[in-house]
Amino acid sequence: MIKLGTSKEEVLFNELIEMAQNIEDASSVLSALFLDVFKGDYFSATSKNIKIKSIYERISMNREDIVSTIYREAFLPDFKESMLSLTHSIYYVMKSVKDAGRAMTSRKPSELLCLQLKENFLNYLATINEASKKMKQMISMLSNNIKESLKVGKEIQMLERNGDEIKDSMIQRLYELEKDNEVISILQMKDVITFLDDILDNMEEASLSVEILYSTLKS
Repeated sequence: MIKLGTSKEEVLFNELIEMAQNIEDASSVLSALFLDVFKGDYFSATSKNIKIKSIYERISMNREDIVSTIYREAFLPDFKESMLSLTHSIYYVMKSVKDAGRAMTSRKPSELLCLQLKENFLNYLATINEASKKMKQMISMLSNNIKESLKVGKEIQMLERNGDEIKDSMIQRLYELEKDNEVISILQMKDVITFLDDILDNMEEASLSVEILYSTLKS
């Protein structure tokens, strides 16, 4: 078992765990935002979007702290590179969560389109929430059981593939609904779907960064 125990390494891993916890929280808030939209409570949805932005700011500060620590301390070059890659992947997960919330609340969505796509969105969000829990689990095990962390990363990759299937079916559904909805409403939903896809894509990137980190530590 590969274990990391020095204090400077623990500082980095603790920051990453905090980022992963914040993303899990933000994913939950994003799901609640969508439910508010589906209930027609646009005011509550915009309030939750503000909360997501606040979480994004916290994660941005975590990233700055990690980058500062990496360049300030004496880490091996390969370790630095893999940790930077992992940090940026986690950050971009949160950025995509923020973008999805913004896209859904940038204008009041079409009630008809929301009704037509509700079940698809709920399935997509459930997949994202499960993946966010897995990502926190993966990051939490990095410092003491990276092999188990790799296994969880594989589960994240599987969830990303499931998300791709949901995305493809939703895009096809949007094409079918174009004749019954305004173009601007269709474009808004396409943006939302794109950002949800980005969330899972960046989670997959984070899992691949863990694989690179493992290879670095083995060598």
